[in-house]
Amino acid sequence: MNETAMNSSRAVRQRAEAIVTQIPEDPTALSPEEGQQLLHELRVHQIELEIQNEELRRTQVELEASRARYFDLYDLAPVGYVTLSEQGIVLEANLTLADLLGVTRKEVVQRPLTRFISPADQDIFYQHRRQLFTTGAPQACELRLLHANGDSFWAQLEAIKVQNADEEDTCRVIISDIRARRQAVEALRQSHHLLEETITELRQAQAQLVQQERLAAVGQMAAGIAHDFNNILAVITLYIDLSLSAPDLPPKLHNRLETIGYQTRRAAHLVQQILDFSRRAVLQAHPLDLAFFLQEQVELWQSTIPESIKIHFSDDDGYIIKADPTRLQQLFTNLVLNARDAMPHGGDLRFSLESFRLESDHATPLPDMAAGDWVQITVSDTGDGIPPVALAHIFEPFFTTKEPGRGSGLGLAQVYGIVKQHHGHIDVQTEVGRGTTFIIYLPALAAASPRTTAVTQSPPLQGHGQTILIVEDNEVLRQALASILVDLNYQVLTAANGREALAILDKQTEDPANGSGRSGDAAPGQDIALVLSDLVMPEMGGKALFQALRQRGLTVPVMILSGHPMEAELHALQTQGLAGWLLKPIGTEELAAAVARLALKS
Repeated sequence: MNETAMNSSRAVRQRAEAIVTQIPEDPTALSPEEGQQLLHELRVHQIELEIQNEELRRTQVELEASRARYFDLYDLAPVGYVTLSEQGIVLEANLTLADLLGVTRKEVVQRPLTRFISPADQDIFYQHRRQLFTTGAPQACELRLLHANGDSFWAQLEAIKVQNADEEDTCRVIISDIRARRQAVEALRQSHHLLEETITELRQAQAQLVQQERLAAVGQMAAGIAHDFNNILAVITLYIDLSLSAPDLPPKLHNRLETIGYQTRRAAHLVQQILDFSRRAVLQAHPLDLAFFLQEQVELWQSTIPESIKIHFSDDDGYIIKADPTRLQQLFTNLVLNARDAMPHGGDLRFSLESFRLESDHATPLPDMAAGDWVQITVSDTGDGIPPVALAHIFEPFFTTKEPGRGSGLGLAQVYGIVKQHHGHIDVQTEVGRGTTFIIYLPALAAASPRTTAVTQSPPLQGHGQTILIVEDNEVLRQALASILVDLNYQVLTAANGREALAILDKQTEDPANGSGRSGDAAPGQDIALVLSDLVMPEMGGKALFQALRQRGLTVPVMILSGHPMEAELHALQTQGLAGWLLKPIGTEELAAAVARLALKS
């Protein structure tokens, strides 16, 4: 009952008491007028009582409505409400909190709230309560509450400090279930982490793609340079061999020529490295037992590198690949020499092999790796490692971290090219001061007996007067080849390109008795036993020349001599009947053996 109603009830009572005092002990003593007046006052008082009773009824209805609203707003709120004492005892709690905890309200009230808090998070609650009652400022925290079934769930507590009717410090706390929000935050965090990983992978793939494109561009340029160098080196090599075969050559001049020949071979090796990097070297690939091959190489390396470096490799089998043993030997030798230079005070060099099958729906170790069977070759050293600033450039030609004069910068470039030419992939992992690991992936073959090459007796090196048609656009090299073959007892015709060669061959076919030759060339009427042609020439190259000869029905053997080898084209021509090919620069003995072998068959 509010204060206004209480005052009204008090006034009615006072008037009733005043009326009662007016009634004498003997009512008959009242006059009619006094009786009437007293009756009137009693009736008025009755009306006032009825009005007051009506007000009381309305107040009762409002009170019940207020209680209903309290039930709706407090007990059925979407969050838990709780009033705590300064000691953390639950003084009041709504039904929502009881439902969150899986208990009745009776089981919550007058119990410590810590009974419903996960032990791992109770320190959070103690700190939260201490801060609230110490500072008086509103506090909020997140912790795990315990459900009656033993599960825990995340909840947020928001508390304010208040005083009760007895002026005692208490706090009112709103408890919200934040499981859904937590799950959303965790999902967002995982999504963000996945996005970061994807972005990192994209950046790595982009960096690798840029590096591959850069290396491909450099390789294309290097291959063109190598072609020109090979022509120059071929002339030098042939004339040195021709000069060294001269009788009565003074010893001093002989030594000088041998020195020039040695340096020429070194230059040829550098050109070969460039060709390997640019993937323009021609491979002689066949099935190879990689474990057996490496075991042989390890025995060789152990005798050539310092004893302070220990090579570890366990012999095993079942690792069959299709590879060119010579190029593969160069690849691993370069890695061994790099490891040796990285371990000047000694260390460990480990080789390991592993085969695996890459499924199409699995993540690839490196971009662009196709599904299938692979052999993984791991080469690890305990050396100095590669600085991060140099790591992105280690496969670039002429890039080196060694001191001037200690390396050409072509070793790892050659490794990269040989791996790529074998349709493989290469990766490197390094840490400064901890060593470097190269991981090479090569396509595996089904287990089979590696091919063995039968030893055949070399054909005689001297010719028997057969006619050789030399087709070469480089005049100096053309003359050098002619001089060598003439000394080897061959007759020679020369042409500067494929069109000139066709003209000579057509004339030979039309009038064999009147053969065409230049000064010092073959005698008239002599059949051509072999066409020795460059591959890349103006007007008509070696490939077009070979195809034109076959279209004309001419079966004269054709051998390609090229300093700019194109493996796919050469192998394709071989399936069409190409007799073979030689790569510039070429020595006299190799040239003599190849020409003699083919000239004898014609």
